[in-house]
Amino acid sequence: MRKTLARTAVYVAITLLALAWLLPVVTTLFISLKTPQDYVSSKFYALPKAFGFLVNLKAAAAQYKVQDHVLSSLLYSTVGAVVAILCASMAGYSIVRLKPRFNFALFLIIYSGTIFPFQMYLIPIYKLYNSLGLYDTRIGMMLVYSAICIPFALFVFRGFYTTIPREIEEAAKLDGCGPIQTLFRIFVPNSKAPIAVVALFQATWIWNDLLFGMVLTRRESIRPVMVAVASMMGFGGSSIPLLMTVVFMVSIPTIALFVFLRRYFISGMVMASADQ
Repeated sequence: MRKTLARTAVYVAITLLALAWLLPVVTTLFISLKTPQDYVSSKFYALPKAFGFLVNLKAAAAQYKVQDHVLSSLLYSTVGAVVAILCASMAGYSIVRLKPRFNFALFLIIYSGTIFPFQMYLIPIYKLYNSLGLYDTRIGMMLVYSAICIPFALFVFRGFYTTIPREIEEAAKLDGCGPIQTLFRIFVPNSKAPIAVVALFQATWIWNDLLFGMVLTRRESIRPVMVAVASMMGFGGSSIPLLMTVVFMVSIPTIALFVFLRRYFISGMVMASADQ
């Protein structure tokens, strides 16, 4: 009886927390489905009287050029995650298997990029980009996002590569595989779980970044989508339904990425917890 009451209390608490978490999501969805006229004449939590999502999306695209920002964020997220996965997988294999001198010190130096707050990097990167002509360029944004993603990606790949049995690597050597072939034929194909974890975390972080996109870019065609969302609040008098429509739209890619990678992501998180 006591266990049943405790379990019921837990379920009730979880249900209430889930409803509290879903409330702003549902409210955002309701507002995004309303036309500006419908929003002004009704309560914000009321059901929409007419379907205004496509109208709001078309108005946001025409007034704020949101589609350009979305394409920029897609480019930055894809390139940053791919470069981080490629560089971190090679660095993790080198540190764990090739074991150069001071390999653990090299790992700590690279991983220290996650220790300090990113605000510390803004002024040095801003001055460096101005001197190199990388300020307000797509290449500059892709470089900074890739560099910031590598330390965490290295942490994930290093931990995973320590779990791969050395007998597999020795068998690959007997078959004539060198270090590069062993990495790309043995280690990387078996790294679906860490690749999913890195891709999901880092692509989502780049997609949601506001700080670097606001400081290191000036042109609207270069700025990522979160800068556009932030500027909609104070540029030309924003319409709340338009803003909520854009907010709901830009949340779809990260949700779709999680749905697509959920199987590998869950196995990767289980593996990380088992290692700890």
